[in-house]
Amino acid sequence: MALTNSVDQVDVNGREILTYGTADFPIAFFDDDLAVVKVPWHWHDQLEIVIITEGTVHVRIANSDFMLCAGDGYFANSGVLHSATLESKTGHQHALVFEPKIIAHPGDLIWNTYIEPVFGNPLLPFIRLSSAVPWNNDILKLADYAWNQGAYEKRDYPFGVRDSLSGVFRTIMDYKEMLQKESLYTDRYQKDMLRIKKCLAFIEKKFASPVTIEDIAKNADISVSSCLRLFRNVLGTTPIKYLIHYRLQRIAEEFDHLQGATIGEIAFSHGFSDATYFDRCFKKEYGMTPTEYISRQHSKCIEYD
Repeated sequence: MALTNSVDQVDVNGREILTYGTADFPIAFFDDDLAVVKVPWHWHDQLEIVIITEGTVHVRIANSDFMLCAGDGYFANSGVLHSATLESKTGHQHALVFEPKIIAHPGDLIWNTYIEPVFGNPLLPFIRLSSAVPWNNDILKLADYAWNQGAYEKRDYPFGVRDSLSGVFRTIMDYKEMLQKESLYTDRYQKDMLRIKKCLAFIEKKFASPVTIEDIAKNADISVSSCLRLFRNVLGTTPIKYLIHYRLQRIAEEFDHLQGATIGEIAFSHGFSDATYFDRCFKKEYGMTPTEYISRQHSKCIEYD
């Protein structure tokens, strides 16, 4: 399958816009430089297994947050909102994003026994994988083998990938009951996640226009106080801070591919009407001015060339 390039973009519903693999082998393999590739709040219908290969990463998922170091990872179930932030200067991760039908066909014995009890199960939104826990480490090794087989298209890699992922699900089923008891993914949190998805979809659709907290709350059919609570409890931020963060993320993407527009024009087209305020926000987010950021990105392009 070879490596797939990551992009920091989602559709109007907040789902990632990437196509994962091919129709006859629906899986994608990523090697992400986390100092370059951001992992904002998002969700996708596919399953995901992530292995941290360098650095320290802060993961937030399904009413939980934790730090992962090199060798650790996590499994994210279908439709679960999650994000990751690099906490060290450098960091990399290997990720596999796949549809479970790569392992078995819906309705057959393997699907009914090993896949169906896990796929989309609200009681099993994620699994934190620690290399220090033997059965966690078994999953990490299986996922790493699958990643290396598929990313580099080694001989007979479809068999190696499918067999390894089958082993992952066999292991999960062995510990499924214990995992469900540990989950903080309550009914209330599931409802909150559905509401926050509506809020994020609205922001990501209207970010370039003037947006207020009242607008965000109204679109999700909730009160302003509920909106503030959701962002605080689920995302650990405020609606306006998230809006600014999202605008800056999109602007940084524009800076990576400048097409003649000025910094001020790009900022204005992404919702910033005050240049001084934009400069201050950008420097706080990226630790440098927009001009310095563009210069750095340009230097990287020259190095890669």
